[in-house]
Amino acid sequence: DESVESGVPEEEEEEEVTDLSNSDVCTKYQEASKIVNTALEGLVSQCLPGAKIIDLCQFGTAVIDAQASKLYQKKVKGVSIEKGVAFPVCVSVNDVVCNHSPLSSEELEPLKAGDVVKIDLGCHIDGYISVAAHTLIVPPGPDSPPPKSDAAEMGDVAVAAYNAMLVAADAIRAGAKNSDVTAAVERVANAYGVSPISTVRM
Repeated sequence: DESVESGVPEEEEEEEVTDLSNSDVCTKYQEASKIVNTALEGLVSQCLPGAKIIDLCQFGTAVIDAQASKLYQKKVKGVSIEKGVAFPVCVSVNDVVCNHSPLSSEELEPLKAGDVVKIDLGCHIDGYISVAAHTLIVPPGPDSPPPKSDAAEMGDVAVAAYNAMLVAADAIRAGAKNSDVTAAVERVANAYGVSPISTVRM
């Protein structure tokens, strides 16, 4: 008779848990969020009259890369953990809604007092992504002309967007539909006499 070697089958590699029940996943999201907030704070502070959009984008990218490079430097199973920019740093001015990340060869007007600036950016740690966006109005500099006549209206839009964000965040919960969040945003917009931007996909 042929002798058959018996043995215990090799254990299959345990599938990695990639949701928030894994504390390591939570930590990666948190670290990515900290980096995004640091970059965003720096960008907001530099949105002053005369600032160049390309310089702002490059600054934000440099902050994300520098901060991310300090984390998770050890290889896991011989593989380096990828980290850094997850979404290009974008600075969109006035009638440009979002996602404007210019080439270095583009010649654009520098920021001026009263410009409405939208910043969006993202960072990831091992593929776990944090993104943020912020809208601001460029403050006047020492040599800036008087504020535009529509400054009050621009302020209303900014406040409406902020309150819509709070209401939308509250509406995002288990069992809610996308339409519930959209309806909540529309109610805030109507209260301020402004209109939400439609057909914008992030």
